[in-house]
Amino acid sequence: MKFRAERTEFEEAIKWVQRTVGERVSFPAMAGIKLSLSGDVVTLSSTNGQVDSEVELTVQGERDGGALVSGKLLSNVVHLLPNDAVELDVSGDALHITCGRASFELRLMMLEDFPQLRVPAEDAPTATLKAQEFSDLVGQVAKSASTEDARAVLTGVKLEAGGGSFTASATDSYRLAIRSIPWEGEGEMTALVSRRALDQAKAAADMLGNDVTMVLEPSYATFSFADRRLVSTLIEGKYPEVRQLIPDGFERRLRVDRLALAEVVRRIAVVGEADKSMTPVIMEMAGNSVVVKADSSEAGQAEESLPVELEGEPLTIAFNPRFLIDGLDALGGDQVSFEFRDELKPAIMRPPAPEQGDDEPEDFLYLLMPVRV
Repeated sequence: MKFRAERTEFEEAIKWVQRTVGERVSFPAMAGIKLSLSGDVVTLSSTNGQVDSEVELTVQGERDGGALVSGKLLSNVVHLLPNDAVELDVSGDALHITCGRASFELRLMMLEDFPQLRVPAEDAPTATLKAQEFSDLVGQVAKSASTEDARAVLTGVKLEAGGGSFTASATDSYRLAIRSIPWEGEGEMTALVSRRALDQAKAAADMLGNDVTMVLEPSYATFSFADRRLVSTLIEGKYPEVRQLIPDGFERRLRVDRLALAEVVRRIAVVGEADKSMTPVIMEMAGNSVVVKADSSEAGQAEESLPVELEGEPLTIAFNPRFLIDGLDALGGDQVSFEFRDELKPAIMRPPAPEQGDDEPEDFLYLLMPVRV
């Protein structure tokens, strides 16, 4: 195998597959990046056993072939090369890299040991979304998935397609995010995909634009972009019926400037950041104002008020400040609407109902469990 490539493009391709190179693996080949040249296209591949990734790069091909080399070493070497064309040549048991006056000889790994990457079936159900739609959907929902491996099923994002909509939902049992967007595909699909895999797919959508094609199969999901592909093993287990968590009504509704509230919560929460245990922020709502408070026995106290529109009786309720800020950030827009029952029931955050003549609001819901104080 022998080819020449532009350093910046080659490095970007390596960064993409490096994210799924196996770490602390019992199977050495999974710590490598596979390079396969055919004509003027080189394909870079990696897998950690749970997620596979591939990217194709147009190069100046000279001799077809393949090689498997340490992903970490290749990434470190290419990152430090001068900004010039890179020549890669496999000879014997080594990969020779030349760039400007710099040259490296990297020992090869056994190419035959690299696992066969998964390819979706031709008749598997497929969903296609615009890159921006997909990126927004993942950005709003995925952060609500759990990061604790104790309940693996909650570390995933549930994707559902059918009935004219594509829906993503995630929960860590303290909060819940659900977002739906219109979808014109046929059939029905359901998959529980890891948050990590979706975050990488989102990064590709942000960078490349165009469409995202998803193939959802019983054991894994495939995300295809212009020049790359990501395959993730689905999380096994029964996902909770999250819609049962949503209250069927409310006694109070609060409408407030989203950015203003987020800034206030960030400021007030500072007094509790040094605590070993999380210090909640308390929202005291009455009349046309809300007072946001925090009281830390270690650091001190803080409070700030801002104007709101409140429907219903006064209410005092407390939240985890990080979860509250995540919800406010995910909503976007100028205003946010809160729906409450009482200080112990979950609160619902949504985009406000549109005024007459306005566009329909986003179909997004963020449920947040209160904290006892």
